[in-house]
Amino acid sequence: MSLGSIMQIGLTGMFAAGASMQTSSHNIANASTPGFSRQRAVTGSARGMLTAYGVLGSGTQVMSIQRQTDQFLIAHRRDQMSMMTQYDTEDMALQNIEVIFGSMDNNHLGDAMTQFFNSWSSLATPPHNEVLRRDVLGSAERLALDLNAMSNSLENLGNDLDDQIASSVNSLNMMMDNVAQLNRQIIVGETSNSTANDLRDQRDILLGQISELARADVIERDDGTVDVIISGRTVVTRDHVQHLEVTHSDSEELQRGAAKITVKGGRYEVDLPEGHLKGLVSAREESVLGARQGLDELSRILIDKVNELHGQGLSDGGRGLLFFTGDSAATIAVNSQLVDNPQYLATSRTNLTGDTDIALEIAALGQSGTDVDKGMSMNELFSALVVDLASDTAASQFRVEGQQQTIDALDARLESVRGVSLDEEAANIALYQNAYQANARVISAVQEMFESVLTMV
Repeated sequence: MSLGSIMQIGLTGMFAAGASMQTSSHNIANASTPGFSRQRAVTGSARGMLTAYGVLGSGTQVMSIQRQTDQFLIAHRRDQMSMMTQYDTEDMALQNIEVIFGSMDNNHLGDAMTQFFNSWSSLATPPHNEVLRRDVLGSAERLALDLNAMSNSLENLGNDLDDQIASSVNSLNMMMDNVAQLNRQIIVGETSNSTANDLRDQRDILLGQISELARADVIERDDGTVDVIISGRTVVTRDHVQHLEVTHSDSEELQRGAAKITVKGGRYEVDLPEGHLKGLVSAREESVLGARQGLDELSRILIDKVNELHGQGLSDGGRGLLFFTGDSAATIAVNSQLVDNPQYLATSRTNLTGDTDIALEIAALGQSGTDVDKGMSMNELFSALVVDLASDTAASQFRVEGQQQTIDALDARLESVRGVSLDEEAANIALYQNAYQANARVISAVQEMFESVLTMV
């Protein structure tokens, strides 16, 4: 055993301590970096030297720099986050619809409907005058305008969701491009059995963001690259990307038709898995469409029932004038002939003084106990819409809160594995510093031994 070998052992110890200290310093510097996984220098004894009296140790060596992470937890969190973003997106849409419809405490359309039927009740009480007729027409116009505004708001909400779908698909394509780019960098960076830890962290963050938009299955290859699979279709293979695009069907239910996600340049439709994109499509084609259909059905019943009764009446303008025009919430309006000639408003079937049977029957459409449709009055029909919407919103919020608790639990478990503890890293640095100094003293002792030998010559 030579003095040079002893010095070399000291040097390996200093290098290992320095590498470990540098790794801890890197951890401390990235303690608040989102998605960072703490790293650890893995050391092992160097290959010994065979001598006549046995194998002598030759120091230590840094085997690898390992990421402290749990890919199973990360994959599980990605799946749960896909569900979370979908639930949250659907919940936001329901909240927006609830704002448009109002609530039981702020029931603007219900109030307008009540005022409309109350104005008919007032008109049914003699004596008749021009003011009461104009009050009926004014309340009818306010009701029609409120329905028009709500329908327009729902249409705008649907169009906004359309824009969000297109934007989210573009973002998804960009993220997939970035994953492919990181795949290339990892192949280059992981030569000689090394691991590109920071690049892998960046890729995990991107994969998490992709799964927020659409749940993705991730398969890692032996070369360190990953394949990304969405709904059974491989969209990223090493550095190759299959982009997605938005198409629309010929449906007339919403302005632009039903949204579909397809493989760009191909003919394959992607059945969206859980995620923000599915939440947007679901909100657009189920929540918004359902709200519009409910509002249109309410408007159609109102138009048909009032027109049926008013058409039976007699007035100075004759028999059979329609009170409302249009056939939906978007098109309902008061007949312009009545607006221009309030005396054409019919209150009875005889047009005799004191006869108000038509006005009474129209007023009764809004009264509780009247069977307009499904055993409910017009006011009760709308209240049922509001109650159903409030129930759906409450259930959606409960689902979001429950899923958030699941995410929080997974985050806590993942943080315990890959999170940086500043106290632990500080203790490690002190340990590595002592090891570095001890190995430096070995080298210093060897130098003194060399000097002793040289003075003897």
